[in-house]
Amino acid sequence: MASPALDALRFMRGWAGHTRGASLRGVEVDDIQIEDDSLPAVPVGGTAGHAGRSLRAWRYRSGKPSARPPRPGWVLLHGATRPGPHHPEIVRCATALAGAGGDVLIPEVTAWRKLDLDPAPARRALALAARQQHRDPHVSPGGTVLAGFSFGCPQAIASGTELARAGVVRGVLGYGGYHSLDSAIRFGLTGRYEWRGRTEKLHPDPYGRWVVAANFLHRIPGMDCAADVSRALGRLAALAGDIGFAAYGRESDSYKAEAMASVSARNRELFRFFAPDAGVEPDPNLARELAPQLAAAARDTYPELEISHALDQPSLQEMPFPPCHLIHGRHDRLIPFTETISLERHLAPRTEVAATITGLLAHSQAAAGLTRPVEALRLAAAIRSLMKLHAS
Repeated sequence: MASPALDALRFMRGWAGHTRGASLRGVEVDDIQIEDDSLPAVPVGGTAGHAGRSLRAWRYRSGKPSARPPRPGWVLLHGATRPGPHHPEIVRCATALAGAGGDVLIPEVTAWRKLDLDPAPARRALALAARQQHRDPHVSPGGTVLAGFSFGCPQAIASGTELARAGVVRGVLGYGGYHSLDSAIRFGLTGRYEWRGRTEKLHPDPYGRWVVAANFLHRIPGMDCAADVSRALGRLAALAGDIGFAAYGRESDSYKAEAMASVSARNRELFRFFAPDAGVEPDPNLARELAPQLAAAARDTYPELEISHALDQPSLQEMPFPPCHLIHGRHDRLIPFTETISLERHLAPRTEVAATITGLLAHSQAAAGLTRPVEALRLAAAIRSLMKLHAS
């Protein structure tokens, strides 16, 4: 990159100018396969293919003659969404980074596109993509930067710690992530979060609780009878991703009725707790009861979902920790911004970490552009610091 300040300006210009469906002018996008040499070759249908050995990814590079290789490397990890690598905000970020001179790789995590919250496939995807960047002669030596979005944030941080020791990662970006399963899930059910000694409240995006319940409701001890509710909420979340309706909007109500048709009569009240009509909040008493149970079930099923568990593994205790930058939208209705502040405090004793809270970004809605100067300057400063990772 030319300089952190100039590249930050280029990023901001590309990010602000990008709209859904807009042409990726000046950016080349390639659909590639990354081979996993650690797995044995298995013939597929008698052909020369290999089952499970390859990982699909999309590469974004500037097509401008001035953007000559080697270029700074980036790996972006999408969250638990149906669009996955094609989520509008992932594409927006990748395009802006490529326009700023970066070489961007977005691996596909098929399990997460199916809304299965198993972190293992994401860890594998990050490792394969980072090593692909490391050996690519068109990518600058010295390591790539991992960026984890939303649910992918803790996995990028944990994977970055492992990969930094091998010299293939030089820094990590966490966008819209969480620190504690308990507080993140409690927010999804109640909209409540703690800030400066007070309990604050937002109307949460119900998509998050649909995905969490789809994965873990039936795993709560004594709740195996609610498997039909889990399946129905999974279908509802998938419909939201496939069709693109707002989970909190009135247009979602007909899809809720469609999904509930598969739920047994005795469990429909429980389904309606997680997916009430738009504008209706879940019963607060049941929310307070179920939130810690869902968090415990998630932890029991996949302990690595929580960053504190992942980083406390003996194998990571003595590893050098890469610098970490965290960004979160102040009005995020899926995961509250306080999760990023808590994550910053947790990481501070171990590494150089900086968090930026901005009113320009959120999970549930994209910012219209850089229309607020103070917020734009704050975000630009964060991006400049991020670009410095490749200048060190």
